[in-house]
Formats: sequence, structure tokens, C-alpha cells
Amino acid sequence: MSPPNSDLLAEDNLCGGTLLRIASRGSAIIAELLRLSSNIPPVFTQSSSTSSSSSSSAAKAEASSSEEGSEYSGLLFEFDYFKRPEDYESIVNKTDSLSGAEDAFQQTFSPILHRFYTLFSSIVTYHADLNSFLSDLSSGYYIQYTLDNLLQDVEGRQLLIETVYLYGSMLLLMEKHIPGPVRERIIVAHYRYTEGGEGALEDVDKVCKLCRSTNYTPGTPKPKKYESRLFKRLPLPPDFCKSILSRLLLDDVYLRSSAFPDPSHRSVRLFPQGSMVYVVLYFCTDLMMEDERGMREVVDRFFNDNWIISLYMGMTVDLSLEWASYPAAIKALLPTLAPKNVKILSNDNSELIKRCMSDLKVYLTEGQVTPQYVLDNTDNILNAVRRCNVALKWRLCHRRTQDPKLKGIIDPSVPEALVIKLLLRSAELEMKVKTIFKALLDGKQEKWDKCKEGVTGRMTELSDYFTGEKALTRVERDEGLIKWFAGLANEIGSLDINDFTVTGRKIQHCIQALEDVEQFEVIDRDLSIKAFLKDARDGLFQMVRAVNIKSSVLQILETSTDLSYAWAILPDYIPQLHALIKEDARTTVLLRSLFLKMSSMLDVPVLRIIQCSSPDALSVAEYYSNELVGYVRRVMEVIPVSVFKILTNIVVIKERRLKPLPVKLEVDLTKDYAQMDERYELAKLTHQVSVFTEGILAMEKTLLGIIQVDPRAILEDGLRKELVRQIAHAMDKALTFTSNTTPSETHDACVRAFSALSNRVNGYRLAIEYIQDYVDIAGLELWGGEMQRLMGYYSEQEANKYLQKKIYDSQSRYQSRAIPIPRFSPPPNDSNINFMGRAVSALLRMTDASTTIYSPECGGWFLRDGTEVMGISIISLLRTSISIPGLLGVDSLLSFRIVNELRQFLKFYNTKVKGFGVLLEQIRDGLFPEWKNIEDNGRLYNAAMKKLEAIMLPILISLRRIGQAQLMRKMVANEVLFRSRLDASMVQECLSSLDESMVSDIRKHYRDSSKPIPSEESPLLPALSTLLSANGHSDPLSKVYITTDPLEGLPIVLLIFITSYLGKLEYDPAFGSLRRTKTSYPLDGWPLVTGVATLLKQFHPSYATSVLAYLGQFVRSTVSSILSPQGSSSSKATQVADLPKEVVNCIVFMVQLSQTMRIDEATLYECIPRYLVETIGQDPKKQ
Repeated sequence: MSPPNSDLLAEDNLCGGTLLRIASRGSAIIAELLRLSSNIPPVFTQSSSTSSSSSSSAAKAEASSSEEGSEYSGLLFEFDYFKRPEDYESIVNKTDSLSGAEDAFQQTFSPILHRFYTLFSSIVTYHADLNSFLSDLSSGYYIQYTLDNLLQDVEGRQLLIETVYLYGSMLLLMEKHIPGPVRERIIVAHYRYTEGGEGALEDVDKVCKLCRSTNYTPGTPKPKKYESRLFKRLPLPPDFCKSILSRLLLDDVYLRSSAFPDPSHRSVRLFPQGSMVYVVLYFCTDLMMEDERGMREVVDRFFNDNWIISLYMGMTVDLSLEWASYPAAIKALLPTLAPKNVKILSNDNSELIKRCMSDLKVYLTEGQVTPQYVLDNTDNILNAVRRCNVALKWRLCHRRTQDPKLKGIIDPSVPEALVIKLLLRSAELEMKVKTIFKALLDGKQEKWDKCKEGVTGRMTELSDYFTGEKALTRVERDEGLIKWFAGLANEIGSLDINDFTVTGRKIQHCIQALEDVEQFEVIDRDLSIKAFLKDARDGLFQMVRAVNIKSSVLQILETSTDLSYAWAILPDYIPQLHALIKEDARTTVLLRSLFLKMSSMLDVPVLRIIQCSSPDALSVAEYYSNELVGYVRRVMEVIPVSVFKILTNIVVIKERRLKPLPVKLEVDLTKDYAQMDERYELAKLTHQVSVFTEGILAMEKTLLGIIQVDPRAILEDGLRKELVRQIAHAMDKALTFTSNTTPSETHDACVRAFSALSNRVNGYRLAIEYIQDYVDIAGLELWGGEMQRLMGYYSEQEANKYLQKKIYDSQSRYQSRAIPIPRFSPPPNDSNINFMGRAVSALLRMTDASTTIYSPECGGWFLRDGTEVMGISIISLLRTSISIPGLLGVDSLLSFRIVNELRQFLKFYNTKVKGFGVLLEQIRDGLFPEWKNIEDNGRLYNAAMKKLEAIMLPILISLRRIGQAQLMRKMVANEVLFRSRLDASMVQECLSSLDESMVSDIRKHYRDSSKPIPSEESPLLPALSTLLSANGHSDPLSKVYITTDPLEGLPIVLLIFITSYLGKLEYDPAFGSLRRTKTSYPLDGWPLVTGVATLLKQFHPSYATSVLAYLGQFVRSTVSSILSPQGSSSSKATQVADLPKEVVNCIVFMVQLSQTMRIDEATLYECIPRYLVETIGQDPKKQ
């Protein structure tokens, strides 16, 4: 039965539309598969897996690992989970670390797990839709179509074959890029965290059947015949697959004969079909097992001179390995794999490459390839292009052979450098020819009209000439020539460019007629007429050339120059491209032609999607375009790397080796200051920079897929990438400290590390600054942006240890594919993730409250003997080494530390302290009301301290850490604010004014609601807050870090806690601080005050008022008990001066606490008499 006459791809054709939608969806599914495969969370790819035994699972859960997300590894199960889900859930629930990580795991990975499951489900749906279409086709649902006549239709045959090929490619790509164990863990995890479980998941049984592990992991030996078992999970009808295979064997499905007419190019012409045959055979594995004659036919047609093939978008396959488990297939392939045959093929290819290089040398001679030359030599040029691409394809593919013996034959015959030169030069010729032909096609009609008008005009002028009536003519009237030239003019005017066959023949007749008419005596003796006739013939020749400008030539070029088979191969040659560019930087101009040649690859995956007008077209094109642009960046990055290295050497010469010229110079010293050798070296390096940058800037903007690539942007991104890499490595190497060191030892180590890093980072900054002079790129803007991104990323990753929902690279707003920030493994036995954590840890060791004393007057931390271990100088040195964004990163990490400590305190309070609830109520009742003095107060307080002694040390540790971090945050904010006022005073003043005006407006609004303020949706306040923090306009001590419910008895606990430790402190006026009386006491005054103030700031202000009231009651009661009621005022003053240390310390603590929390004096003096404060020399106004 012949195919129906209707167009299969017409919009109203139901059969064609359904088939086209299936094919387009297959291309979209593969793009999503490749996209997701590069974003598999690392925790799912860990080699260890949960064992079926409870003991091993628990051991795994408790094991620690430095890998990203390793804390979740105990929550990942393979399909064994479905056999005994209760056992696995019991293990998770019994393991505290796992049960606590469940919510964080779900929040972190649920979106990506949903995408993976949707992908697997889409493959199942694709298989079901394809089977449904075949069933409808066989049942007569599509009235005028059957399988047979659909296979006879060109488009129908292509679409049917592609749907099978795409389905098989999905399975192979899934197995390669998403290994079986990973698939199982993803599906089980998605199943566990989906509400409704199995009932809420679509096709879960089929998805599990499809994705079950095949026991093959990429990089390990393949199990025998595992592909056939994979393809049988969701099979296609065998008879349909055999029909498809038959068509592939018999037909030229894609009509590539015009592109490769030479019989010796048959395997290249049928290369796409060969890839499809390879995939379809896995649906008919009985042929590969037993049908030797059939496999011999397959090999003779497709694989008689090649055994390395490329599947969808460049996935290469070595048939000598893939068919090793199939007896009939490998037996048929053995003649092709014979070393003698391989040597012949390799030698023939080598000779072909030499011929191609010789041809290219001729064609690429300057001025050789012109429009006229291309029109005159189209066939020769097309043949040369075909030969180049045939030679390249065989060599590029077969250099990937896995057989060592065959590799030893193939690789030495042609050097890699020669292959790259052939690729670049052939791409240049193709680009030139395509550009010329496109221009000719665009101007074809205009050229035709112009030539036709000119020739017609010549004929009309000659007809008029022979009338004898024109001025200055001395010719007799000739009616015959008049009519003849007029008729020829009409003949030429009637020519139609679209009917090129008839038109070409007529033009040839006209040319011949014009040559014959010259034999007439009246014409032969008139040179002006002969010149007219020659112009007319030339015009007719140009018309012939215009007729021969056909779009089919471009189609042949597109087909013969297709490079989609090398999508995965070309990255192997990046080192050779880098070496070529380093050898001659002008080679970069040739790279544009290579990138344009590669951009043709993008037509393959989006062709059917565009035909279907699918909304997936943009996302698919964007994915492949980004991949191609990524390859371009990897190729071009050698230039910015080289430029950056040269600039670093220039900085060394200019900053260290060249002597600064004085204002006045003695003649005798001219030679010394000339430094000719250094200046020659500087000039040489400058010339090298100019050569590199000239090469890349000579490239034009190029459209790769849907993304336009700007060479200047590529250069800038490359410089950014190299800058980030250099700084990251320098910081990771420099900011490494030894743990368990004393504050003074840590201080010395930090000074050395910060100083060395500061010098190195300053060198990089100068190098980037000099770039402005060579490349016209805003160097300092580039520096600021990358430093902010770098510090933000490492701070963000370090903060992950405090977060329940982790932020991984794929989710980070700082990480970038184009300019990636490197990750580093931490040193052994280091709990920090990167150098930012190590720097913060070093600062915390230097300011350890158990061994140092903080002095607000001196602005730093000191040892007991007055030696400064941490102060403004260290913070300033740290700023020069990690910049302002680095200080803001330190500030951010300290904030996370404070939040973590506050949460730990609340957890401790709710679990441990609440058990003392009855005791706390008794103490509160004993102290009520707070304004009265307690009789026999010593007994009450001592008894309370003794009973609550067990919880005092954990509270001390927590509050000490909070206070330490807060004081460090305050110092960092002061440094940032100082630099802001110094380096950006106008910005700082503007922000201050805006902040004050916003606060004023908000206050007015709360006094009068009719006054406007920014709405909650307005980005003004968040943006202003961010800018203020970045400029140091922040007070850490006034921040509310967490929200919490009221804690019953907290003021009483803090009262007992403070009074318990006051006796271990003494006021030191030199430091202006309460310091420990013995070195063995692990506490310091100001961190303790700041810790208590921060904790109280998280609750209602009444908590702070209650704590002050209780402390004031303690002071008043103690003073009352020791003062003699009969004594004179002078004796009382003497007794007040001899107050117990606990009372003096308590007053100092209250004054410092009220000053830290900005509590007004009136509130303070309501709790303790003013004279007591003045007696011990404390004035809140001076604090």
C-alpha cells in the first residue's frame, strides 16, 4: 500500500502530530536527564550503602565523614527498603542523629528528588505513549495510516525510527549518567518523604521496575548482556522493532546520498543509521545472539570500516566491547577488528588527512576564496570539505578505541596536533564558504534583476542603434537586426530565475546567438558594438551563475560538516588547543570557526521540538547552548590564565625590582636607575599580554545556539575565574592553624598568616588593577565583585554546620558554572569546612574567655600580664588579608554561632532546668517582693546555689561563648565602620542620613498611623538593612537573634548563676573589667556580661528588669546585713567602702549590664542606691 498523499507533518494530521509529539518529548526527556545527571547531590553517589542488617545500618548512621551531606547517608536506602520498611524506619527512629536530620534532609532535597522522580516517570510515560500509538496504528484508529505505509513515507519512517532510537538512548544514558544504586536511593527517598506514599506517586511500580539497579556502575566491568536485560524491563513489540531494523538496513532514511555521493564514504553517509541500528538491536537481542548472517549484513553495511560509533549527542560506543557478550554480533565484527585491516584503515585515513591539509593550504591562501571562485569551483570545494570531515570523523572516533593493541596502531599514525590543525583549518574553510554562499543567496534575486536589466538594456540599445536615427550614428537602417535584437531583449526579459532548468538552457542559447551575430560584417567592423555584445555575454554569464546559486549547496554543507558525533570527544583535545594557543596566540581567530562548526550540533536535539512547537524548545536549546558555551570557556581560559600569570610577574617587577625615580636625579646615577634589563623584561611581558588579548579581542561576537558569546566577556570571565582560583588557593593554604594552642601562640601564628596572605592578596589586587591599562576592563570593580562572591560563598558553606537545611553548590547564589569557586578538603581532624571557619576558630582561641581578659577601654583581649593577644591591629591585619567582604563573612559566622549557642541554651533549659521548677518557685516566693530586703539572705542564696550547682557550668560555657562572639562582632563592626568612613565617606553619610530619616518616619507612623511608611512588600528596608550592615552601621548587642516562648524562672536562674560566679571575679580598674581571681577559673567579666545581656535581649524587657531587681535585692540585703544600724554616717561610709567582693562585683556587673543593654539610669537606681554605685567608683555615664 502506498502512503497517503496528505502531508504527515501538517497541523491537521492526527497521526503525524501524535508521532511528532512523542519524538519531541523524547528529545526533551534526554535533555532533562543530562541536566539532572550533573546535579546529583553528592550524598546519593557515596559508594557506601545501607546494609540489610540493623547493626551495620546503625554503624553507618553513626559513622562520620567529611563528604558533603554525609550526615544524611544513614537516611538513604536502596530497594531492599521495600521488603522490610518497618525495620529500616525503626533504625532511623532509634538513632538520634538520623531522626534529627530527617526534616533537614526533606527540606534540602525534596525539590531535586521530585525532579528526578518526574524524569523517571516521564520515561515510563514515553514508553506507554509509544506503545499506545503503535496499538492505535495497528487497530486502524488512524484511518489512512498503517505501519507499512507509514514506513514508506519519508517523514513517517524517520519519526518512527527516531522514537525507538530516543527510547533506547534514554535507557543507555540513564544507565551511564545515573547509576543504578543512585536511582534506587533517589526513588526510595522520594517515596519516604512524599505524603501518601505509594498512592501519591504515579506509576511507582513501573518506575521501580525501570530504575532497579543492573549491578553496573560506570568505570567498572560491565555485566554480561546487562543491556538486553535493561531493555526487556519495559519492552517494545518485537515485530515492530524488526520492521524498523529492516528499514534501517534497506533504506537511506535521511537521504544523505547528495551530501556523500562517493561510494567510499558510505559508512559516513549511513553513520546516523548505524547508531540507530546499534540501539534497535538491543530490542532484538536474539539476532545478536544467533543470527550470524543477519549480523554479517549489518556489519557489512554500517561497520565494515569503523567500530567506534556515536549515539545521541556524542555518547561514544566501542562495539568491540559492547558486543563481546553477543556471539553472532562479535563474530561478524571480527574482520573489521583484525589488526591488519585496522592498519590499512589507519594508513588510508592518514593519507587522506595529508591530502586534506594540502587542499586546505591552497583554499586558505589569502584572497583565494572569493564569491567568484566559489561559484566557479563549487563541486571541488564541496568534495574537499567532504574529504576533511570524513577523515576527521574516522580519526576522532577511533582514537577512543579501548583495545590497547588497536590503539597502538591508530594513535601513532597521526599526531593529535595534526588532527587539531585539520579541524581548525577545515572549520575555517567551511565558515568562509558558508558565509559566501549565504551572502550570494541573499543577493541572488538582486543580482539576477540587475544583470537581466543590464543585458536587456544592451539589446534594446543595439536595436535602436540599427534604426540609424540615433545621433552620431553612421549606420544604415537594418530591419532584420532591429527585430532580432528587440526579440532577444524580450526573450531575456522573460527569463524566470525559479525555473532554473529551462532558464539555464535559454541563457546558453542566447550566449551562443550573441557569439554568432558577431560574424555579421556590419557588426564585426564596429568595435563599439562588439564591446556591447561582450558586456551582454558577461551579464548572461553572471545570470547563469545566479541561477546556479542554490540553497541545496548549503544543505549539503550543513550535512557533510555535522560535528554532533564529537560532542563528547572534543573535550579530550582541550590540552592540545591550549598548547596551540600558547604557541601562537593568533590561533584564537581560528577558534571562532570551530565554535560555529560546533554550534551546528544544536540542531539535532531541537529539530523535532521546534517542528512540534513545543514549549520545551527554549529550555532544551538553553541547556545545550550553555554546555557549548561552557566548552568555549574551557578552551579560551588558557588566555586569561596566561595573562594573569604575566601580570603577576609585571607586578613583581614594578613593585619590587624597579627603583622609584626621585624628583631630581644626578647624572652619575642615571645608569643605576635606568635598570635596562628589568625594563626590557617588563616590555617583553607587556608585549606578551598584548598578543594574547589582541587574539581574543579580534574574535567577533558569535551566536552559539541561543546564547551570544562576546569575546571580551569570555576574557573577563576567564580573568575572574583565574583570580578566584588564585585567591582561594592562597587563602586555603595560608589560613591553616594548629588547634589546641594558647592565645599567645595563636596570636603569633595569626600575625604570620595574615601578614603573608595580605602581601599576596595585595599583589593579586595590583595585577587586576594593571589589567585596566592593557585590556580596558574595570579591574577594581572586577576585584570587588569576586572578593564579595568568594567570601560570601565560603561563609555560606561554613555556616552549613549551623543550618538544618543545608545550602549546597547547586543552590548557592554565589557559585557559578562559568566562574566556579573551588572547594577544598579540610585538614585531618578539623571540624571546620573551609578557611573561613579556621580563621574564626583561630580568633576564638585567641580570645578564649577562660584564659584572656577583655578590656573595652583598650579595645581588645589581654593576658593577665597585660600582653595584648587580640585587638584593633589584628582585626585591621585580617581586613587587609580577607578584605571587607571577608570581615562581613566572619561577622556572619559569629552570628550563626550565637544563634546556635542560644538554641543549645534553650534546649538545655527545657530539658534540664525545668526539672528544678518547684525549687525555682520556692526561691521566687522567698524573694517576693523584689523591693524588700531579705533577712538571713546568706542562707537563702547559699542553699539555692548548692541545689542548682549542677546546671551552672553548662550555662557558664554557653553564655561565655555568646558574649565572646558578641564582643568580636562589635570589634568587626567598628573596623568596617572605620574603613567605610575612611574609604567611602560619602556613601557612609548617605546611608546614615537615610537610616535616620527612615527611623524618624517609622516613629511618626506609630504616633500617627496616617503617616506613610514603606510597605512590607517594599524592598527598601531589607536593602537598606543589608547596606547598613555592610558599612558597619550595626549594633550586635541590640540584635534579636531568635524567637522563643517565655522561659519560666529564667530571671531566678540568672540571679543564682551570677551570684555563684561573682565571688570568683574581681574588678580591675586598669582593664575596666571584672577579671578572674585565679587562672583556673574559666570565666571573664565582659564576655559574661555580654552573654547575659544577649540572652535577655531575646525575651521581653521585663526579664532584664526582673534580673536587675533580683540583683539589686541581693546587693541591698547583703549591705543591710553588714551595716551596723547604730553607727554614725562616717562609720557607715567606712563599712560601705569595705563591702564584700561579691557585692562590689554585683554592682559593677549591674552597671555594665545596664550600660550594655541601654537601660536608663532611673531603672538601675530603682534597684540599687546611687550612693553605692558612686562609692565603688562606677558611673554608668562613663561606661
